[in-house]
Amino acid sequence: MIDFNSIGQLMGGVGLFLLGMMLMTDGLKVAAGQTLKDILERWTDSALRGLASGTLLTAMVQSSSAVTVAAIGFVNAGMLTLERSVWVIFGSNIGTTMTGWLVALIGFKIKIELFALPMIGIGMLLKLTGGDSRRGALGMALAGFGLFFIGVSVLKDAFTGVADTVDLSTFTGTSILDYVIFVGIGFMMTVLTQSSSAAISIALAAAAGGMIPLEPAAAMVIGSNIGTTSTAMIAVIGATPNAKRVAASHVVFNLMTGVVAVALLPVMLNMVDTVRDTFDMKTDVATSLALFHTVFNVLGVILIFPVAHRLTQWLKKRFVSLEEDLGRPRFLDKTALVVPALAVESLVMELSRLQEISVSIVTAALDPVPPQHQKLRQRLGVVEKLSKSIGEYARKMYQSELPPSVSDAMMHPYRALQHFEEIARIGAELPLRRAERPALDEETEHLMDVYLSIVMGELKIMTSPEPVPAEWKPKKARIAMRDAYAPLKRALLTLGSRGELPFGQLESSIQYIDHIHACGVRAIKAERRLRQIRDAAAEVEAPDERDAEESIDDA
Repeated sequence: MIDFNSIGQLMGGVGLFLLGMMLMTDGLKVAAGQTLKDILERWTDSALRGLASGTLLTAMVQSSSAVTVAAIGFVNAGMLTLERSVWVIFGSNIGTTMTGWLVALIGFKIKIELFALPMIGIGMLLKLTGGDSRRGALGMALAGFGLFFIGVSVLKDAFTGVADTVDLSTFTGTSILDYVIFVGIGFMMTVLTQSSSAAISIALAAAAGGMIPLEPAAAMVIGSNIGTTSTAMIAVIGATPNAKRVAASHVVFNLMTGVVAVALLPVMLNMVDTVRDTFDMKTDVATSLALFHTVFNVLGVILIFPVAHRLTQWLKKRFVSLEEDLGRPRFLDKTALVVPALAVESLVMELSRLQEISVSIVTAALDPVPPQHQKLRQRLGVVEKLSKSIGEYARKMYQSELPPSVSDAMMHPYRALQHFEEIARIGAELPLRRAERPALDEETEHLMDVYLSIVMGELKIMTSPEPVPAEWKPKKARIAMRDAYAPLKRALLTLGSRGELPFGQLESSIQYIDHIHACGVRAIKAERRLRQIRDAAAEVEAPDERDAEESIDDA
């Protein structure tokens, strides 16, 4: 006969537990918010430090999901690299085992009411007097701890009652299929509660209450570990490719450790018994489960360690966006560095491609219907990434043996890169400047149209697939832009002096045309630098061609 009282107690225990977890996690995240940020930014410069950081942070905030989402956010913002973030993720899996130890060593060993109720009272006092400060957040976390342990106590009692009325003997065998069933239960519990800690604590309470034996409970713990990847997958919807790679590393790690743990479950439980006996730990089921959770996550890190670099390299080839594809050099061949003529030609071709990308940001921003600001910002990231690669290639060229004509011209690539990056930065912000520009009178709007058409024309000539016409001269292009810019600026200042254009609108209009003018001038300067590099390249002959010519002359 179904004991509805025990089932109601079970539901209430889950509710108390989840409420406690929510308050505890939210409070600790606020109280340790700056610490979380500092550790992720500074303490992840090696694999071991990243692993330790992930472990420590997860133990602090009692939520692997919080640390995982934070790591993904930092990667999404470009503040954390993929190589560093994956170790934070691996460490968070070890850190999340702290919840099991809290439940096993405190939740089932001590009379809960003796400390849980005072914790709730003191915590709420701190929250009421501290408000939104860190003290208030700490109080909320303290109250959450109290509710957490009361929920655990209620769960244990509830499972003890349910165990007398529910027969799970059919599913508590020792076959792989039985294990997989409980892995699925742990997985679904984590997905539904979005908390692996909740699912693990429920498994601990069920085992301690006698509802299920150790082996099925261990399988549920494995399932909860796999289920926590759902949070990471939800967090990267619409995120950057690197953030998606971090989430993928989380999935790969948890699936790998889960499969190994299920396949070797009896062996691992024997290993747990050995460790427990070695350190003279309690022999109860809760301690065994907490130790099992720790052992199989540590084993997972040991297994992933030799292949972590290959995993990150493999992930870098996945989820490739258009921007990332554009940001990869296409002509910078390292093998060409030994042949100056080929190296210079590769450099010129990549610089020309960078010129086209950076100038396209400006031309797109000046279109009648410009793209979204975020799209231009992404294109700016392409320019910055490609510029870095070109600069590194130019540095390697400069360190090699170069003919004097090429060596003297090596200052020009760096200056061109500076111009292209500045063009891209200004261009990416032009839509915002454009939105601030007011409507002008008919004559001034005409001058604006003339000016924009001249700038657009000059930019398109410089980035056309066709060679730049011989009659096109940088100085003439600059004069043409200046001659269109000067009357437009005078007209705007005249409108302002007459009071027909408020000062704020006058300022935004002048800033708008000044930014466009800056892009045009820098594009012309960059084109002049490219010409000087091309001229240097034309003076260099490839060795095989020169040898061939000398052979003909000797003949």
